[in-house]
Amino acid sequence: MFEQHMNYDAADLAAVMDAGERLGIEREDEGIFLARQLDYVKTRIYEVLTPQLTGLQLVPVSTEVPEYAESFTYRTYDEVGMAKFISNYADDLPRVDVVGKEETLKLKSMGDAYGYSLDEMRLANAMGTNLSERKGRVARKAIDQLVNKVALVGDAAHGFYGFTNHPNLGETAVTGDWTNPATTGQQILDDLLAMYDAVQIQSFDNHIPNTLALAPTRRSALMRKNVNEGGNWESVMARFRSLYPGVNIIASTELEPSAANGNESTAVMYERDVDNM
Repeated sequence: MFEQHMNYDAADLAAVMDAGERLGIEREDEGIFLARQLDYVKTRIYEVLTPQLTGLQLVPVSTEVPEYAESFTYRTYDEVGMAKFISNYADDLPRVDVVGKEETLKLKSMGDAYGYSLDEMRLANAMGTNLSERKGRVARKAIDQLVNKVALVGDAAHGFYGFTNHPNLGETAVTGDWTNPATTGQQILDDLLAMYDAVQIQSFDNHIPNTLALAPTRRSALMRKNVNEGGNWESVMARFRSLYPGVNIIASTELEPSAANGNESTAVMYERDVDNM
């Protein structure tokens, strides 16, 4: 049953009344009805729960920067100096210090648009029915898809790096080719252990992996292929999880081989934390 939506935006009402002659609107209450319909559509768009794209699952989102900001500045610090053995009454102690630098990044806005024809608005006004929110959902989806793309691969034109091509992303030599029938479960497990160790070693114990992102076909290889530990056979997935239960495994189709990534599958082991991004 149709439920009357009572709220409306004064700006929408003004726009509707300005187009009143073309819409066939003669009274303000008719204009208010259409303004309510526009508000209804916007409300429904924000209320609908959309499937979370994997880009925002892999990359944590920070909400520290206010919406009105045009740029934001972050600071990085490095420690310099070292201690040494000294004698009594020594006055030549080595100096240690903290060196900091600032980086400022420009923020970019995203946008698209949708609209209704005069006929659609006349029909809604005449029939007393809701305007379809489908166009609005498509507009919202387009924004979500762009955010997802930037999170994963960045945008070179605007100077953004993505999750898979950031220059600070380290690489580790592994056997790879996990879907190849000739690749054994033990080789895959050794690759995973090498990736885990690389994060800890390259960061000098400052970071401990808590997330493994990989393509769905590579995740299937982890579940399908087995390793033998003391006569006990189990899947690579089960074995790795028993060793490192704190690592969350996320499968993302965007990490499958494609023209965008040189037809190579990507697997990333990392510490998922907003301070690392």
